[in-house]
Amino acid sequence: EVHTFNYVIRSLQKVMGTLDRKKAFDICTLTHGQGQATIGIYWKQQAMKYVVGLQRQGLTASIAPDENFEGGGKGKKGGGGGGEGGGGD
Repeated sequence: EVHTFNYVIRSLQKVMGTLDRKKAFDICTLTHGQGQATIGIYWKQQAMKYVVGLQRQGLTASIAPDENFEGGGKGKKGGGGGGEGGGGD
């Protein structure tokens, strides 16, 4: 499914709530050129809300653990404390 830039920009602003039009446009442009973009780094629960919201708008979105997150109990990196939401085309 193909979405217009305006649709993706409006969807990002609607779901994220705090993105201005320029930031949403920048994310849209990056996604269009590279196939993916990081929207931000959030706690997993918030990242999941954003992902579901973007998916409900018909966009492809997912989360991934933040590479710099140190947690998980045994001193190992990982544990899913952060997430990245991706905007889709």
